[in-house]
Amino acid sequence: MSEVSDAATVRLLLADYAAVDAANKLNVIGGGLTIVGFNPEPGLTAPFAVVVSVGVPPGLYGAECSVEIILEDSSGEPVSLPGPTGEAQTMRVGQAITFGRPTFPVAHVPQGVMGARVQWVLAFSTGLPLAVGQRYVWRVKIDHDTRDDWIEEFFVPGPAPGPVIG
Repeated sequence: MSEVSDAATVRLLLADYAAVDAANKLNVIGGGLTIVGFNPEPGLTAPFAVVVSVGVPPGLYGAECSVEIILEDSSGEPVSLPGPTGEAQTMRVGQAITFGRPTFPVAHVPQGVMGARVQWVLAFSTGLPLAVGQRYVWRVKIDHDTRDDWIEEFFVPGPAPGPVIG
C-alpha cells in the first residue's frame, strides 16, 4: 500500500443530485440512495450522482495519489458500457489528486489542525444503461489499492410483478 492509501479515509454517497461548490462544500438532494430507479422507455436508470470524498491526516499535506472509481457487478467484475463510438468500455473514472492544507476565507486555520480532503461528484444526469434486477458496486482505488469499506452498493429494480391470474 502507498502511504496515502494506507492513511486515507474514503466515503461514497449516492444521491438524486449532488454538486461540490467553490468552497469544496457538498450540496446534496436525495442523498443516501441504495435503489436507483429504471426508466424502460430509454432503457436507462434514473439520473443519479456518486459523491466521492477522500481524506488524509495533516502529515500528508501536499501528498499526491491516483484515485479510480470503478463500477462493478455483483460478482466483482468491472461493468462495461457502450462508449461514445459504441464500443464497450469499462465504467472507470480516474483522477490524479494532491491534498492541500485546508483554508477558510478571512479566517486562520492553524497548520496541522485538520486533515486534507478532496471530494468530487460523478453526475449521471441521463442515467446509465444498467440491467434491471441487479446489484452493483462503486469501488474506490487509491494508488491501485482498495479496501472492503471503500465501496457503495446499489440495486436497479425491475417493474413490479403484475397480479397473479389463475
